[in-house]
Amino acid sequence: MVRSSLIPLLIVLMSSGCSTISGLWHDDASASTGEKTVQQPAGKAIALQWETDLDQRKPASPPGFSLPAVITTAAGERIVAGSQDSRLRVYDADGSELMRIALDAPVESGALQLANGDIVVGDVGGNLYGVDLKQGVIKWRYTLSSALIGQPVVLGNDFVIQTSNNQIYRFTADGKKVWSFSGLLGGLAMHLSPSPVVYKDRIYAALSNGDVVAMNAADGGFLWKRQTVLSNDAAVLSELKVPVASPTIIPASQSGGSEDMLAVPVFQGKLIFISLQDGSTLRTRDISSKASPLLIGSTLFVADAHGAVSALDAANGATLWKQQISDGELTGPVLVGSLLWFADDHGRVYRMEQDGRVAGRIALDGRIDRTPVATGNGGVLVRNNLGILYMLR
Repeated sequence: MVRSSLIPLLIVLMSSGCSTISGLWHDDASASTGEKTVQQPAGKAIALQWETDLDQRKPASPPGFSLPAVITTAAGERIVAGSQDSRLRVYDADGSELMRIALDAPVESGALQLANGDIVVGDVGGNLYGVDLKQGVIKWRYTLSSALIGQPVVLGNDFVIQTSNNQIYRFTADGKKVWSFSGLLGGLAMHLSPSPVVYKDRIYAALSNGDVVAMNAADGGFLWKRQTVLSNDAAVLSELKVPVASPTIIPASQSGGSEDMLAVPVFQGKLIFISLQDGSTLRTRDISSKASPLLIGSTLFVADAHGAVSALDAANGATLWKQQISDGELTGPVLVGSLLWFADDHGRVYRMEQDGRVAGRIALDGRIDRTPVATGNGGVLVRNNLGILYMLR
């Protein structure tokens, strides 16, 4: 996929939001199931530590969605983020730019630090890069079949990626392809893209056509496939049911359930719980989400596309409590200390206790479509569609 084919898709996605605030029980039709509603004051404000213009956008530039990464170096924590102006930028913890490295095309992916210290990042032109930040140089590059929009995922000393055309790759740290797996293409697609998850020598991936696939991590061998939507045919994006966030592993040893599961969020669809053994559907919840659920202990926290946060019993999917915090599409959560952080497509960021009490909020510019990123010093990074990177605390 080249950059020119992505720009119309971005425009359609930005104009097809489906946020509503039609009631607390918008996603779960019945309030008679013992669900607990939490209504609490907003708490103290979230503090803005610094902000920086990541994209250096020109008028009428396309929105940007790259995900910042926090990496460790001998000199301390660094923040790495790709941008719409085809550069990879490096900042220190105070937001001062230390380095920029020119790439071939704009970056919409996340970045990953490998065990050897190198950084992996992809661009919308289908290029994958291995970058040495000590020298500030590109060590290797690989031409993919399509753009990398999601996040590279570590696999031992190697890494795994999922491209926008539903291909899964395993690479070594020096950019050598170990294997690739080709999934079926869908029709319309959202700009956001899931990333694979790795668990017990297996890889699980939710594809843009609605398929969830399992494969052997060692050789990419196919294990099983499950379709998560009855039909992914849609004339417009607002009608499309599609996974746009990575699945979440739910080990039985942690949840107390009878078997290991995969929680697959489907935007404008359902939250689907799938058996890791054979891909069979164990249960579903009527929750539309564009973010990965977060498992803490035996509780699964889910942010939905209608502005509510739900805490679910990970073993059986039952709602423990539900809190409406926004009238927009939420993303998150990320755990920082003991607090959960969320953001929405109106540029608002929320901080929440694990019992559902809102513990702070702040309104920023633009829209936020990717989950906030935790730093090692208790901060939180968010990046809006206008190219601004914020550090919050």
